[in-house]
Amino acid sequence: MLPNKPVFTSVLDDVTELRPKPGSLYITGVSVEERSEHTTSWEAGSQDVEFARLSDSNASMARLSTDHREYEIQLRDAASIVRFLDARQYSAIYLDITGLPHHIWAPILRAIRLRVEESAFCVYVEPGDYRFSPAPTETAIFDLSESIEGISPLPGFVSFPAADSEFLFVPLLGFEGARFAYMLEDVQPRPKDVFPVVGVPGFRPEYPFYTYAENRSKLSETKAWQNVRFAAANCPFSLYHVLDELSQVRSAQRMIVAPIGTKPHALGAILYCLDHPRETEILYDHPVRKKKRTLGTSRVCLYDLSFLPRVPKETAVI
Repeated sequence: MLPNKPVFTSVLDDVTELRPKPGSLYITGVSVEERSEHTTSWEAGSQDVEFARLSDSNASMARLSTDHREYEIQLRDAASIVRFLDARQYSAIYLDITGLPHHIWAPILRAIRLRVEESAFCVYVEPGDYRFSPAPTETAIFDLSESIEGISPLPGFVSFPAADSEFLFVPLLGFEGARFAYMLEDVQPRPKDVFPVVGVPGFRPEYPFYTYAENRSKLSETKAWQNVRFAAANCPFSLYHVLDELSQVRSAQRMIVAPIGTKPHALGAILYCLDHPRETEILYDHPVRKKKRTLGTSRVCLYDLSFLPRVPKETAVI
């Protein structure tokens, strides 16, 4: 459990307020969303910062390019990522998850937590808005994903639980009710053991209502609406605390967490799993994102990971 429940989330109103420390490493990537291009406005003015940009990737590999080098990391091999991080002495490491897919930033985060001795931060830029579907349905008000590639662990987060063990299922809900339904069908939890998490407060005041509306059918069918928990949509530490509290619901059970909502919630789930690998399993459905799924940019969230203890190598997930 985190002592005294500290919250180390800083929210900046404008992207120009974000300035990495001199001598730092800034890992980032550009996606199909406009908000992932935020560094271009201030990279040139950042003093002595090495920007490592995602230039190529697949399910098991990512290629990071800087102005001075190109490095290929193996996502299932933490040592491969650590070698990249150890190439220089840095004053701080920034992992910008805005434009990076989960299967890339999660194993990089794991490597940072395994070895980092300098300051460490994650960065996330909130979208200005989400694109509404031209033909909205009960489970798809917004036009966000083309398809899902299937449920599987993220690289470096494989677990081997007993097949018949009981568990709590904790879906971190977002705007895609079809993903929640798909997860329920695959995981097959007992309805009484489904504990959804909704982002409250949301990025915008109306977003929690959209979340309930899009997931209403399965929340009603399983009666999981009775077990809903709340965590600030843009704060991984708030989600971390919720998972810590849920771990006490039935202490003998493990938790399966499905990060199908906000990226900050997914970050909190990964941080919790790194600290509790034997009791926590992360399952992800690997959606194929639609182009222009979001519009514009909003606030910038800076998450200070420096207070967290380094993950012991002997207890880290594989």
